[in-house]
Amino acid sequence: MTLLFKLKQGFASNSLLVKLMISFLSVILVLAAFNAFSFLYLRNKLYDEIVRYNELGIKQTVESYENHFRLTQNMILSLTQSDRWIANIGILSDVSNNRRYDKVNEVKSDLFELYSNPFLHFDNFILYFKEGGYVLEKEGTSSMEDMFGSYYASEAYPPEFWSSFAADNYFMRILPAAVFTERSMNNVRSLGLQLPVVIKAAPYKEVYCIIMMNPRKLNTAYANTGEPFYILDEEGRTLYASHPFVEVRSPASYEKGKRHERSGGHYYFYEQGADTGFTYVRVAPIESIMSEMMKLNILLVTLLAAAVLVSVFGSALFSLRLNHPLKRIIATLERKQTMPVPASSVKEFAIISDRMSSIMNANERIQEDLDKKNSLVRQYAYTNKVKNIPMNLNLTELEDAVQLNEPYAAVLYEIGFTNTDSEYDQEIQLLRKLVHGLFAGLGEEPVTLQIEHNQLMSLLFQPGSIQEIHRVLNLLKELLQVEDYLCLTIAVSPIYPEDMPITLAYEQLLQLLKEKRLTGETQIIAEPRSPGTRALPLKVTQREELQSRLLSGSEDAVFEWVERHLEQLTKKDAPAADFLSYARGVAEQVEKALAKLNVPESAFDGKLHDYDALGRFYSADQYRQWFRELIRPAMFAIRARTETKDPITSFVTDYLNSHLREDINLDLVADKLNITPGYLSSYFKEKTGTNFSDYLNDLRIGRAKELLLNLELRIQDVASEVGYHNVNSFIRMFKRYSGITPGEYRKRNI
Repeated sequence: MTLLFKLKQGFASNSLLVKLMISFLSVILVLAAFNAFSFLYLRNKLYDEIVRYNELGIKQTVESYENHFRLTQNMILSLTQSDRWIANIGILSDVSNNRRYDKVNEVKSDLFELYSNPFLHFDNFILYFKEGGYVLEKEGTSSMEDMFGSYYASEAYPPEFWSSFAADNYFMRILPAAVFTERSMNNVRSLGLQLPVVIKAAPYKEVYCIIMMNPRKLNTAYANTGEPFYILDEEGRTLYASHPFVEVRSPASYEKGKRHERSGGHYYFYEQGADTGFTYVRVAPIESIMSEMMKLNILLVTLLAAAVLVSVFGSALFSLRLNHPLKRIIATLERKQTMPVPASSVKEFAIISDRMSSIMNANERIQEDLDKKNSLVRQYAYTNKVKNIPMNLNLTELEDAVQLNEPYAAVLYEIGFTNTDSEYDQEIQLLRKLVHGLFAGLGEEPVTLQIEHNQLMSLLFQPGSIQEIHRVLNLLKELLQVEDYLCLTIAVSPIYPEDMPITLAYEQLLQLLKEKRLTGETQIIAEPRSPGTRALPLKVTQREELQSRLLSGSEDAVFEWVERHLEQLTKKDAPAADFLSYARGVAEQVEKALAKLNVPESAFDGKLHDYDALGRFYSADQYRQWFRELIRPAMFAIRARTETKDPITSFVTDYLNSHLREDINLDLVADKLNITPGYLSSYFKEKTGTNFSDYLNDLRIGRAKELLLNLELRIQDVASEVGYHNVNSFIRMFKRYSGITPGEYRKRNI
């Protein structure tokens, strides 16, 4: 009777157990109804989702293919625009007459950098000189007939195809893929499926770059779904098909919003390339889609039934297990309010009370700590926003705290120290507090961030007028004048509207910092002082003049040239970026002079690549000291190199310099030294690192460049002065070594 009474009391309508059971069952019913509705709804939408998934997949594949073809075109375009490449291709186009076979290795080296890149999927890079009837590829040179008849033979592309090939108005043409083989006397080796890509080797019309691209590797990289895939060109021809047994179909039309069609037992998903105009097609069997849908339907029904059964059983068990301890806790609390509870019956509750008290105290301490760190977190959020760094997923709620909904101004400080050997982290933090304090009374609470190790940035909200900002900055400048070890470059923005992104404001301030002058004092820059200012490299004439002074070994001549140009930059109040560009140009010429004399790096301990210190310079005197440390050891190495020349080399160079107008050849100079021409040629190459003829032509072309700057001399006179008695030979040789004609050189440099 007592047990029955307890059961009735436990299952009363207002008991905890009944309420728990009803709550769990209600949640289960809601979830079951939601799952059933989702199943019925998704069953109708699943087919469209699978189609949309395939459409997205073919779109991503097309973007990857188009990017790959665009990258290939841009890399070849950049190569063909190189002056050295143009000159070398011009030489090799007429190699049967000029015999300049030494240029073959230079061109092969350029080609190697392309076909050796594993991400381009090039199996070979072939240069086809149509007029010369020969090709140049990674294995060397061969005739066009041997190349496409034996080494890269294909029924689709016989030698007759390439002999009659014309690129028309295309810069790049992609031809249908075909199987190529290598045929020898007793063996035929398959080279696999190749996708020929033909690109004009500008500016020469009859020279073509033929890239043998591996289409299967491209398919593996960009369309590796296991489903049939093929590419059609603009005329409907098949460029590549991954599964030859699948029917190749052209799309009937490209209706808006429709990129697929059904035919037979397959779905065809189409997408057209934006750059190439090719049609990319993925073929999905209908059986596989229906099979996946059936499997998914069965799985969803099974999971729904299992979830309902497990949930009902688990809710009943959990309700029973939860009901008993809760009733004891409630009973204990009720007894605690009315009468004393024995120690044995309230021990657990005392522990719980103690733990809750500890938790509340800990919460108070945590809250205090969070309040102290609130400003740091805000600065972190603003720093991320300035640098356009995505917010951590755990801190996305801070995004609302840094939303700009009011006008603001930004100030960027670039910190420089006169003594760079010391660390000034503490001084930077003190400066940050000083800046923050000065702007604290201007508008709302500002935010001062440390963007980089030597950069601070202040964000001023509702700052009033720009004049007030400049007043505070001028006060800061006056305060910093007593600190001789610190100089700031301050870029200040106008007052931006609330929709102005902070990232864009930061970029504009960085551009203003480039207007910094080498004054050694704190500067405030509010607008560009020289619109369109940009750091320009050394001119051709300047580089050649400095190169000649370096090779002369005269330290005074080099320092006079450097000092003169430093004075010019100082007089025109050039920004620091111009000084930096000028210093880099001088260092490059020093490096070239050392390389031209074959001076090893172990013999020079200067600062050829020490550019990090240049960005911290604040005066022209620092650049003068840097140049002294750069040039003096270099000149010592150059003089040491030139002074150790042997008598034979000295005689040859002196004779060539003094008899440059005469008809000079190797036999004549060897006869004057009473040695054989062959011995003199090898000896001169060993000592100087260059051939006799190349040295002579370099010397003549260099002297010709100096004479061409004199407008009173005709080109015929210049040719005669440097030993070329046939002006056509002079023009041809000048273009070979300079890449341009003498007339073009004179126009560029006068």
